[in-house]
Amino acid sequence: MELDPAEITARLGLTPTQVRIAGQLRPGGKSVWDEAMWEYEVWPEGRTPWSSLEEGLTTILSAFQPLDEILRQYQKSFHVSLWCGHFSSSFCGGPTFSSSLLKQLGDFGVELCLDTYSSDESKAE
Repeated sequence: MELDPAEITARLGLTPTQVRIAGQLRPGGKSVWDEAMWEYEVWPEGRTPWSSLEEGLTTILSAFQPLDEILRQYQKSFHVSLWCGHFSSSFCGGPTFSSSLLKQLGDFGVELCLDTYSSDESKAE
């Protein structure tokens, strides 16, 4: 079964942030995407950083939890995941998640891919 981004958009009622089609040229035109993708990003107003990682994850869950039956159908044929980029200027500690968020993520039933990046806030001007 081929992933049809237009169908996903129509069924979810959400406008994707990015769509890739298998076989479509990648930027630069030297290779093609191996698989299709439908992506949806959430940002706080003004596209500023979230005040906490938990706030961002809660926002994405609130967008998709009402659609969980549709996502379960897609999980039968496609890889469905939440991907989150976490930027930190510290090597100590990390994000803290409430038990409520952890339960919501577990109940949601979709894997969470958390990529952590080092960033220097003093150079972010």
